[in-house]
Amino acid sequence: MRFTHTIITLLTLAVQVSLQAAETVTIPVQSPAMVFSPGNWTGDEGRGGNVFRQTWNPGAYFRVTWETSAAKPTAKLLLDISTYPQGFKAPQIAYCIDGIWKTKVNCTNEIVIEDVPAIGWHELTVFLQQSQQLERWGSEGKSPLNVLRVTGLQVDAESKPVASAPAKKWAWIIGDSITEGIGTTELAVYSHLVGQALQTQGFEYCVSACGWSGWIHRGDTPPGDVPGFYAITNSVNGTGGVHDDARSRWNKIDGNNHSLLDSKGRISGYGQTDEEPTLITINYGTNEAIHKSNPSDTKASMVQSLAVLRKSAPKARIVVIIPFGQYYAAELKDAVTIHRKNHASDKSVYIIDLGPEAARGLAVKNSVMGGLHPNDRGHALFAAKIIPRLMEILSEGSR
Repeated sequence: MRFTHTIITLLTLAVQVSLQAAETVTIPVQSPAMVFSPGNWTGDEGRGGNVFRQTWNPGAYFRVTWETSAAKPTAKLLLDISTYPQGFKAPQIAYCIDGIWKTKVNCTNEIVIEDVPAIGWHELTVFLQQSQQLERWGSEGKSPLNVLRVTGLQVDAESKPVASAPAKKWAWIIGDSITEGIGTTELAVYSHLVGQALQTQGFEYCVSACGWSGWIHRGDTPPGDVPGFYAITNSVNGTGGVHDDARSRWNKIDGNNHSLLDSKGRISGYGQTDEEPTLITINYGTNEAIHKSNPSDTKASMVQSLAVLRKSAPKARIVVIIPFGQYYAAELKDAVTIHRKNHASDKSVYIIDLGPEAARGLAVKNSVMGGLHPNDRGHALFAAKIIPRLMEILSEGSR
C-alpha cells in the first residue's frame, strides 16, 4: 500500500507540473514583441541570438508587448544571474507595466511583475537602473560579469506576443557618472529625462555612460576596466597625437569584441547597415579635470572624436554638452571651433552650455542642487533646460 501511495503521489506531482507548464507561455528574446534600446545590448550570438540579451549600461532598456484574455494575467521576467560572483551585490532594475512603475528591484532569476492589469494589451518596459561600478566591461573572450542578462518573459497561457518595432530614429547619450545617474534616485538622472522626452518625438535612445570615465580617462572604480572614450597617445599642443583603439570604447559595446559599428564602419543601433543615430550628445570633461588627465591628450581627443563621429554618423546632429561644473568649458568650445574650421561643410555640430550659473548652483553646499553629482532636483532643472534646446536642434536639422 505504501508503494502504491508513493506512485500515486509522484503521478499527481507530474500532472501538476505538466499543468503548470501548460499555464504559461515564454516570450523569448528574439521575439518580434521584444524591442531593445539601440547600441546597448549583445547576445549569445554577437549582438543577437536566441538565448539571451545582456547590457552593462545603466539606463539601457527593453520593452515587450503582448495581449491576454485572462481575467488575472501573470507575467514573470526571466533573468540569468549566473555571471555574478558569489557574494556579489546584484544590479537593480526598474520597470513600468502599463504606466505603473516599480523601482530598485534586485536582479534574481525570476522577477514577478506586479500589478498587471486585466484583459487586453500590455506593454512592459524594463530599465537597468543601477549597478556597482566594477566588472562591467569584460575583455576579449571574457564576457562582462556585472550585467543585466534577460532570457525572456513568462506570461499566462491565454497571452500571445504582439509584434513591435524599434523607432528608426535614435539618440546616443554619452557621458560619465553624472550621465549614469550616480547620486540620483528613481531614474531621476537628466539622461533618462532627455531620453523619455525624445521618445515622445518618435525616438529610441541609448544611454552609454560610465562613472569615472571621460574623453581619455578610464571608467569604473579605479584602476577601471572600461576604456576612455577616445584614447590618445603622444599628442602635441592638443592637435596632434595618435589614436589608441585598443584603449578606446567609442566604437565598442563591451570588452568582449562586440563592435558598435556596422560592416561599413558606421555606428549601428542593432548591427545592421542604415541604423546610424540621428542625435549624439556627449557630456565629458569632468573626470579629466578632477583627475588631472593630460590636457594635451584631452584636447586632441575632443577634436579627433568629433571628426571620427562625423565620419561614422554623417547625418547625426552632434551636441557637445559643457559639463555642468564648467570643467574644460573653454577647451571644448575651442575643439568645436577647430572641428568647424577643419570641416567647413559640417553644420551639424552644436554646443549646449548651461553656463556658470549651473556650476555655482552645484558648488553651494546647501543640498538643494547636490554637488559634483547633481541630486534629483539638479538633474530635473538641467534636463528642463537641455530638452528644449535639443528639440530646437532637431527641428533645425529637419528643415
